[in-house]
Amino acid sequence: MAGLGGSHDKEVPLDRLGADAPAGAHALLALWGRAAARRRIPTRCDFTPDTLSPWIDDISIYEYHPDKDDFQILLEGENIIALTGEDWRGAFAREVDCHFSTALHAALSAARKTGKPQIHHLQIFQKDWRKGVRLLLPVVLERKGQEDVLQVFLAIFPFPDHTQ
Repeated sequence: MAGLGGSHDKEVPLDRLGADAPAGAHALLALWGRAAARRRIPTRCDFTPDTLSPWIDDISIYEYHPDKDDFQILLEGENIIALTGEDWRGAFAREVDCHFSTALHAALSAARKTGKPQIHHLQIFQKDWRKGVRLLLPVVLERKGQEDVLQVFLAIFPFPDHTQ
């Protein structure tokens, strides 16, 4: 049952990516790191569709709404939908947490408050036999004449079925 077990069983924070992490996770984190070297938190301008093309189907975009103190899912990557069998576009992180007994909102908040990536070894919520790596990468969407908006790219890279 999806709602049983604590979030600590499903999302294990990591200080860094392990050598066994999927190559796509290493490459996306390195791209974010290069952009972050130029400024504390990269902007969306650093991540064009061309730049993100290798990972576009692996990324969901969460946008922070200060009035709700929550993150809304604006885009759900096609590989994430295929992996989980669910599309949460339009939902908020706390809804995901309530449904799966996870700590997604807390992890997204840590990315927002620190301006640093959050890395987790992840049990795929809908398929408890699948494991993966989740990256939460904060970015700023700059808007002329308006307040900038914080977004977080969430990317999931599953381990091959034989790696548990």
